[in-house]
Amino acid sequence: MISSYRAETLRALSRSSAAFLALCTALTWFSMVNAGPQHQTPLWGFRQVAIFTATLVLGRAAVVAAGDFGSGTIRPWLISARTRPGTFLGKLAASATFGLVTALVTGLAGEAVSGLLGPVPAPAAMALAVAQLGFACVALAVFGHAAGMLTRSVPVALTVAIGWILPAEAVLQGHSATVDRWLPGNVLQDFTLGGVAAGSTWAGAAVHATLPFLALDAIALALFLRRDVND
Repeated sequence: MISSYRAETLRALSRSSAAFLALCTALTWFSMVNAGPQHQTPLWGFRQVAIFTATLVLGRAAVVAAGDFGSGTIRPWLISARTRPGTFLGKLAASATFGLVTALVTGLAGEAVSGLLGPVPAPAAMALAVAQLGFACVALAVFGHAAGMLTRSVPVALTVAIGWILPAEAVLQGHSATVDRWLPGNVLQDFTLGGVAAGSTWAGAAVHATLPFLALDAIALALFLRRDVND
């Protein structure tokens, strides 16, 4: 797992990753700038765009996981890692780490310009917002990784992952309070906005936001151990 994680992390040190972080930073700044005309604080703008930043992390994780099957590079990964669980978990950990890095970079970028746009958020308030964004990024990276490993196709993985987070959950939302609590994308959006649903707790919401994705990754791992990489 360590060798796979290290190799995947080194691969992330690329121009495409820098462009990805620049895009997330630009979206964050745009939302923070747009908060002023709406008579809101820069921190409000940061929170409003946070779920979209996490969704971009989801898409990247899906592309990274599925792309190796399409390009055939999954075989060298298996050879270098020697074990399939190590390859799977190393790639998962690297995607989760990149999600945390994305949250940290956008948080620092947001903090850097907040004083130019309005009231400077208290350090504790900004740190909490970044931590909640980081949680959402990691959770959605886990989902993206599972989608990519299960489908082994970049277009299909993106369709499934983003299609679930955006239109599918929107259709299901609002029909039942119990169902709403188990819609991870909905729960994560509440997280990034700084709250949880009525009647829920932070710990309970964290479980509801991550357990479905962890279960999906467990299924993906089980299939990865059994299926031929050429299928």
